[in-house]
Amino acid sequence: MYNGYMDESAHLVSHDEFEALVKEAIDNIPEEYADVHENVVFKIEDMPTPQQRYMLNLHPRSALYGLFEGITRPQRSSQMSGLLPATITIFRFPMTHMFSEKDSLKKQIYETVWHEVAHYFGLNHEAMHRVKSSGEHS
Repeated sequence: MYNGYMDESAHLVSHDEFEALVKEAIDNIPEEYADVHENVVFKIEDMPTPQQRYMLNLHPRSALYGLFEGITRPQRSSQMSGLLPATITIFRFPMTHMFSEKDSLKKQIYETVWHEVAHYFGLNHEAMHRVKSSGEHS
């Protein structure tokens, strides 16, 4: 076990396959949000760090699929030149542990990428669901 999850050998999806699914999800971000690449770096990590879990006050068995860290687009201004990009991290082990079928894993990756991108754009959960249900995000 690794931090509550089985080790990498127990997962049916390799790191490369997982990375390809994340890239596909990023490539399918709705057009009006596609400029997320200008100020956001996407990363894939196996697990959240102890510091990330602490900052989010996560319980030991709580799963975290993704995390947005940084300054949201609405908070950015032209006076912030030289600012480091925000980071969206997608966590592999929690998702591959919970979603053993590739189709459900792919759907969850897409949902997670969209959720974190929406945070970058300053959307709250209600607005995220509104965009999704309006057909702009499938």
